[in-house]
Amino acid sequence: MTDPLPTEIILNQAFAEDVQQGLTSNPKYLLSRYFYDAAGDRLFQKIMNLPEYYLTGCEFEIFQKHRDAIFRKLDQAAFDLIELGAGDGLKTQVLLQYFLNQNADFRYLPVDISGNVLDHLQQNLQERWPELPVTPVEGEYFSALQDIDRLSDRRKLVLFLGSNIGNMKQEQAADFLRQLRLRMHPRRLLAGGLRPEKRPRHYYGSLQ
Repeated sequence: MTDPLPTEIILNQAFAEDVQQGLTSNPKYLLSRYFYDAAGDRLFQKIMNLPEYYLTGCEFEIFQKHRDAIFRKLDQAAFDLIELGAGDGLKTQVLLQYFLNQNADFRYLPVDISGNVLDHLQQNLQERWPELPVTPVEGEYFSALQDIDRLSDRRKLVLFLGSNIGNMKQEQAADFLRQLRLRMHPRRLLAGGLRPEKRPRHYYGSLQ
């Protein structure tokens, strides 16, 4: 019986396979999960704070305007607020503050592939709202949703913001939505951020 390969070797093999597949595709790509170490997290936060990166401001404005309507959809029941790709959670804090002001019985579960950014988010939230239950979940979206289902049977409000789906190819986006739909049982609500078209000039400017 052979000994199992060390975790580091397995991860390096997966990385090599992902890079090979991405760089031999047309167009070439790299999976975004490899961008987000501590340095990558800091860089992306700087990008999001630029005026050219309009998505954050748009979603912030939407939450300011519709936070009460979102809350009423939950019928005053206890719930889990799940955010896929939470990042620094800045725009979501509009909802967190409002739900706390309404004395809602809820827990915030930010999901992200970056453990570093989740550590910072949890620390910031605990400093601002010590009474807020926060359970960070590091990992891929679908496996994280499966893990979260084991934590409680409370109603779930799932946020998928930032128009992340716009970074996928059309067939990938369709498959992602199909997979997400399979996980949307009757006690789960979804709020997603989509943009009708991309703005190449804005993206180019935000990366300068």
